[in-house]
Amino acid sequence: MMDPNTWHRQRVCGTGVARLLTLFLVILMLILISGGCSEPSDRSAAATSTSTAVPTSIPSTAQGADCPPERPTTVAYPEKLDGYVPSAFMGWQDTRISEKRFPEMVGYIRDNWPVFEPQEGVYDWSKIENLRNRMVAEGGKISFRIQTVKPPPWGSGHGVPDWLLARGAAIRDGSLSQEPLYSDCQFLEAHGNFINALRQRYDGDPDVAYLDIGSYGFYGEWHSDQYDIEPESLDWHARRRIMDMYLGGAGTRPCTDSAGQTVMASYQYEGFQQTQLVMPYTPGFADSLHYALGQRQDIGIRHDALGSEPHQEKYRSEIKDLVEKTWPHAPIVFEFYPEAYTPEALRSARDFVEEMHASYLHENFDEQGDNALIERILERTGYRLLLREIRHTSELRPGETFSVDMFWENAGVAPPYVNSPLVVLFANQQGEAVWSHQFDASPSDWPIEEPVRLQEELPLPDTLPSGTYDLKLALVDPETARPLLAIAIAGRDVQGYYAVGKVKILP
Repeated sequence: MMDPNTWHRQRVCGTGVARLLTLFLVILMLILISGGCSEPSDRSAAATSTSTAVPTSIPSTAQGADCPPERPTTVAYPEKLDGYVPSAFMGWQDTRISEKRFPEMVGYIRDNWPVFEPQEGVYDWSKIENLRNRMVAEGGKISFRIQTVKPPPWGSGHGVPDWLLARGAAIRDGSLSQEPLYSDCQFLEAHGNFINALRQRYDGDPDVAYLDIGSYGFYGEWHSDQYDIEPESLDWHARRRIMDMYLGGAGTRPCTDSAGQTVMASYQYEGFQQTQLVMPYTPGFADSLHYALGQRQDIGIRHDALGSEPHQEKYRSEIKDLVEKTWPHAPIVFEFYPEAYTPEALRSARDFVEEMHASYLHENFDEQGDNALIERILERTGYRLLLREIRHTSELRPGETFSVDMFWENAGVAPPYVNSPLVVLFANQQGEAVWSHQFDASPSDWPIEEPVRLQEELPLPDTLPSGTYDLKLALVDPETARPLLAIAIAGRDVQGYYAVGKVKILP
């Protein structure tokens, strides 16, 4: 006689098997009814190769009545470009107007204050506007610096306007040339008014890529014989007030009046709140940089001695921690040291550019140095955006869903610090867009040297005309919808779009 407990266990197990068998049959019926409408989702990032297009569709079987027809897809691996790829908000900055060593997308000038305010309250922006006209005609941007002393042989010395000197503004002798007394009350008041006029003119100007925080020290590089590191000294306060002219800020600080007496003066400056600011750094004079970056986290860093190993070692020891905090969200700018054109110095410069994630490289060689070695540095300057792989529907009807699956990479050393969303479009034989879609993603948010996948299922309009279209894409300016950032792949047209495939719209 069967033990009751044994019978109960067998009954439960038998019931469980029956239930599993029933569940299996239900799942099998659902699979047969569905007809396998879903496409394989596996995608792997491919190594860059020459541009190829490979059809990947498989004829469908057992299509259900409500299942949309499977459409052919194509996968392509765009051909990547070698060498320097000029692009907005990064790269080469030349000292010449014509016959530039490399193409530049951000022009740069710097000059003394009197050039821009020859009479009190009368401003002459022509030097900046001339640069704008040249660069915008080439699809570029501008940048500049205001100086208050430009020593020989590049300049005539101090940069205090004659109209302010006539009032008794103080001048001091320096080791390189005369320069203003930066703690002079008259100088600070008048220069603050000038920087405010500069702000009213250029803050938020879409053609201005960045503005150096200048106005102090030789060449506006924030090193001076007057530099006093002692907290609460007159020069310590003067430096902070000058920086506040650019950064925005208010306070009451001491300055020197016309009788040489120390008095307290209050100020309030709006500062540049929209245009990118960059703070110069000179080894041994890091106090000002610490103040600027302590006031605002969106300030870039500039150093004008790239390739000089002693300067670079000092840079590492004094401010590397600041650079590591800065480069993910604000640009690092370098200018070559005048004598750093030897092969050894250029190789050192390339390593330093990579280490510090630089976005700009400013000429300072007067045509010396090997172009091939300099271009190798430019290859590692700023962002370098690559479309590694694109897989998309290649044939479909109006009203159906266009699938696109892409793998991107920023193979550079820094992000683009501007929003530039991706746009894909269908272009007819005349080059006109008949359909387009803008992605939410922008390369400014992408990590460095890591794959980024963008995938969308995009319904097409029912009214889309039949025909074969070029599939194009671009990273655009969100304000103008025009292509902005270069992609380091072949296939760019005269409008700045990249052809990456063909799409056939059936009747």
